[in-house]
Amino acid sequence: MIMETLPIKKKITIDVVSDVVCPWCYIGKKRLETAVDQLQSEYNFDITFRPFQLDPTIPSAGVDYKTHLASKFGSEDQLVQIFQRVETIGESVGIDFKFREIPKAINTLPLHVLLKAAEEEGFQPELTKVLFEAYMVKPKDLSDINTLVAIMQPFGWSESKTRGILNDQTRVEAIKAEIKNYQQLGISGVPFFIINNKYGVSGAQTTETFLSAFQSLKPEDFPTEEANICSTDGNDCL
Repeated sequence: MIMETLPIKKKITIDVVSDVVCPWCYIGKKRLETAVDQLQSEYNFDITFRPFQLDPTIPSAGVDYKTHLASKFGSEDQLVQIFQRVETIGESVGIDFKFREIPKAINTLPLHVLLKAAEEEGFQPELTKVLFEAYMVKPKDLSDINTLVAIMQPFGWSESKTRGILNDQTRVEAIKAEIKNYQQLGISGVPFFIINNKYGVSGAQTTETFLSAFQSLKPEDFPTEEANICSTDGNDCL
């Protein structure tokens, strides 16, 4: 019998620095997944979502979404234009954004705590999708711990487990430290993709850009042009 040796696929690790309330992060996630699907036969991909907060000043109880946006953009007409633009791009990647139905702008620190715990238990990608949709597609009040308890139940978490993890200050401080680390690395807007802990791709780039990055893994092959991004100054995101 002749034994055939299959080629060993190269591993590509991708750390996705993002925030759950960032529509460009969800769009970037979809475009990244399309690229990954096209190269599954060539590479092994290991994708991990890393925490970032676009607005850590929002109180834990959240604030009315429309009021929050009015303070950022001032003009309702401008807000409508932004909604329409992002909704159109979202539709192109299969996302049906419902910005007008979002009840609150929220402090996302508790969500990042849940995502880190989900990473430890092996279901972070699934929870990431659920949280994006729960905020922007089928909007819920994610500042309400009862809502978070309900979201975690299908993953086998009891109410006491969810509440315990959210109240674990060691976990909370670890997330804050991780966010600070990315800020010190110069990341001020998301999404930001770190490939093989070596190369960075900023913004919700096209699927073609991701494909090029994966296949070359050379700095000069990464785009230098600006891409859609949510920034901490509040001028580029909802």
